Amino acid sequence: MNNKKNPHRVFILLLMIFLLGISGVVQAKEFVYEGETNELTLVEWIKKAEGHVVNGEDREASVCYHQVLLLDEENLSANIFLGNYYYVQAEEARKVLESEYARLAKPTRMEYAKYKDSLKDLWPKYIKASVYLKAVLTQFPSDEVMKTLKHIEELHKVIE
Repeated sequence: MNNKKNPHRVFILLLMIFLLGISGVVQAKEFVYEGETNELTLVEWIKKAEGHVVNGEDREASVCYHQVLLLDEENLSANIFLGNYYYVQAEEARKVLESEYARLAKPTRMEYAKYKDSLKDLWPKYIKASVYLKAVLTQFPSDEVMKTLKHIEELHKVIE
């Protein structure tokens, strides 16, 4: 058996990491305050993220946690926060869609198709959540994380 790494697999993995990371970098530039550089230490990014979480500023916290992962891709608190952040965002949006669809007395095929398409549009957030939550499981076996990942898999079957 060939022990060399498949270059395509490595490329795809690096591309996924880059795409997940770049969204954090792009967003982080929005939150650089005057006179401040993006060259904060890991501890400073973590403190900044925790401050945003305490203040209920989840979007800003997510930007900081993306920066944390650029410095330490295995950071447990960042992976937990981002996994839950994207999962909750997707779940809230899905519940709104389901509520709106349930209010339709007799949905037409067009309305059903629009509903299904809207559900499919949520899938990237579930994928992001899944990536971060799987990273959590590599360090911290958690029944809750496993339940969440199982729920995401079940939703994928429904959405597709």
